[in-house]
Order: sequence, then C-alpha cells, then structure tokens
Amino acid sequence: MPVLRQLTACSAPATHVVESRCRKKGRALEYRVEVCERHRWIAGHWPGRRTRREPGGQCGTMADHRAYTQVVQSHVDMWIGPLTTQDLERHGGDAAAALRAAHQWLQDAYGDCSTARGDIWHAVAAALGHAAWLAEAVAAGLVDAAEGEQQVLAALSSAETIDSTARGV
Repeated sequence: MPVLRQLTACSAPATHVVESRCRKKGRALEYRVEVCERHRWIAGHWPGRRTRREPGGQCGTMADHRAYTQVVQSHVDMWIGPLTTQDLERHGGDAAAALRAAHQWLQDAYGDCSTARGDIWHAVAAALGHAAWLAEAVAAGLVDAAEGEQQVLAALSSAETIDSTARGV
C-alpha cells in the first residue's frame, strides 16, 4: 500500500511528473511525484523519469510505494535533514534516534509558541515527536511492526505537510 505524501500546500494542478521504478524484473513503481510549474524545482531533488503532462492532480502529491526504511530515509534526506541538520548517519542508522533528535532540534529552535509561527512549528515538532515515539515502540517490539511502521509514516507525512504549509511551499 503506498504512503501518500503532500510535499507542498499548493492547490495548482500538477504539470510535471517524476516516476521512479525499481531495477528488478517487472519494474514496479517506487514513487510518483507530481508538481506544478512553479514547484518543479522540488522534482529536481527526485531521481527518475521526468515528464510534462496536461494539468491534473494536485501539486506536491507523492505516492510512495517503497519499503519503510527507504521512505524514512527519504524523509530524513529530503526534508528533515535540511530542516534540522539531523541525519541517519549521525545516529548510526537508527531512525528513531534521528527522529527524536530532529524533534528536539525543533523544540529548541521554536519552543516559544507565543506566535502563530511558533504554533505551526510546535505542530511540526509534535508530529515528529509522535513519529519518533512510534519508531521507538516499533524498535522495542511494543507494537506490531507493520502497523507501527504505517503509523510512523503517517506521522511523518503529517509533519511534512504542516511544514510545507508553514513555509508556504
């Protein structure tokens, strides 16, 4: 089942598509990113086959069919790392530790919720904190791995969408 991600808060129709397929026999779809003309720079970060199309779909929509670890790596590489300076390598490949550190970074940087901007960043931090807590529970065997992983990815997707809204992307 794909993980649906919203990379922008833009409501324009998508005109650019990037699709990546695995290299194995049958070439199953790994992900599909759709963006509008204004946000086509976002697609530049994603490897894959690039096409233009007639306007359709919503800008920033991504259907991600990759495995859990690949999707988490993608979130860290493309979004969390640039935002918070945290990466998996720094944390020995431990996704829960990287997410916890990113959550703490946001708490330290935007802990003051007395402004609207602070409120939005607090929401991003809360969603990242929830993703970290779930990833810790999965790693500790406290929840069913498959269900827990889906919840981690849903929390990350929510945080990413709130972030793109906050930044006006």
